[in-house]
Amino acid sequence: MMENRDLIVFPIDKNERSSVKWERTDEYDIMKIDTKLRGGDNMHQETYSKNEIDLKFENLSDRMDNKFELLSQKVDNGFSNQVLQINNSFLEFKQALKDESEKERKEREQTKKESIRWYVGIIFTIIGTGIAIAGTIAAFLALT
Repeated sequence: MMENRDLIVFPIDKNERSSVKWERTDEYDIMKIDTKLRGGDNMHQETYSKNEIDLKFENLSDRMDNKFELLSQKVDNGFSNQVLQINNSFLEFKQALKDESEKERKEREQTKKESIRWYVGIIFTIIGTGIAIAGTIAAFLALT
């Protein structure tokens, strides 16, 4: 008969008040699960075959893989959402710059129109003043 030896021992609850110990009990790979409370009191003892334990580990491994895949998807979605938010902010900034540029263009256009009106008004005033002076000179010459 083979010598009993611990294969694995680890806590089974989050508070680490109990642990599980697997040990080889015979040459047919029968495993014994010995669950003990931290004080050393036995909760129960059951015997499982190596295949049953392997299936439990495989199930645990699959669940962990699924959890990591879910976590990976959440992280990827978080990054995707951040990229979308940054792109939206960039587009909003570009639109704001475009709106500001359009506003400045309209103000320059309005200023140009007002300047043209002033220049035309000044030119007509100069022409009118010149005609008035010419008329005054012509009237003065006609009187002399």
